[in-house]
Amino acid sequence: MPLFTMDEPQPRLHPPIKNWREDMPENHEPQLVPPQLRWLTTMNDTYLEVPRYSAEVSWGGVLAWAILMSIIGIGVGVSGFAIQHGHTGHGMIIIGLGGTFVFFAMASFGLRMYLAQPRDQPIRLNRKRQKIYIFDYKRAQLPWMKWPTTIRSYDWGNVHGEICYSYARLDSGFQLFGSVCEPGTNKVVTRFLIAKERSSQEMLCQIWSYLSVYMQHDSVTADPVETGRPDDWCPRKADRWPEDMERESTTAP
Repeated sequence: MPLFTMDEPQPRLHPPIKNWREDMPENHEPQLVPPQLRWLTTMNDTYLEVPRYSAEVSWGGVLAWAILMSIIGIGVGVSGFAIQHGHTGHGMIIIGLGGTFVFFAMASFGLRMYLAQPRDQPIRLNRKRQKIYIFDYKRAQLPWMKWPTTIRSYDWGNVHGEICYSYARLDSGFQLFGSVCEPGTNKVVTRFLIAKERSSQEMLCQIWSYLSVYMQHDSVTADPVETGRPDDWCPRKADRWPEDMERESTTAP
C-alpha cells in the first residue's frame, strides 16, 4: 500500500490502484488536455472503437518457436525408433512417442497463439447507449482447451480513469485503467486496462480526454497519432465479436 503525505495528491478511488500516479478528471467534466488517440479503428456518430494491441508478444518469435518444437518432436520420435531398431522390448519407442507428444503439444500451443489469438482486444464506446464494451480473450495453458472470448459492458457514468506505473520486467511503463465504481460512490468494483505508454503518461491523459469528449457528444478529430498496426500479419477472424454484442455495441437503443 503506497504512503502519501498531506502535501501530495492522493488517489480518489478506494481501494487505489497499485502504483497509482494520477486520477483523471471525471468523464462528464471539461477535460484538461487536448483529446488525442494513438490508434483508432472506427468512429461515427454512434460508437467509437479503440484498439488495444498485444504488443508485448513477439508474434514472429511465437511462430519460430512452434516450428522449432515441431522439428524437435519429429527428431525425438525418429531417434526413438532408430535406437529401438534391433533391440528387444518397446521402451525406446514409448519414450520416443512420449517425447514427440510433448514437443508437438508445445508446437500446437504456439501455432494456436499465432493463428487464433487476437492481436487486438479493443474497447468500444457507444455514446447513444452511454456504455463501454471491453473485448477480452482468455488464453488457456493447453492447446486443446477452449480459449473463450468474453465481452464486458459497463455504464460509462460509473467509469473513472486512473493512471498507474507497472514495474513488470516485460511490461513496464504507464498504464491507463478504467475503474468501475458502484453508482454514486468512489468504491471500485472492477478495473480494466484502456492503454499503455512506456515512458510518458501525457498520451494517456490525452486518450482519456478523447474518450470523455466523444461520450459527451462533442466533436473530436478522427486523426490518430499512428495510422498502421504495430504488429505483423494477423488473421482478422481472431478478434471477431459475438453476434449479439456486435449488434448491441454498434447500434443505438
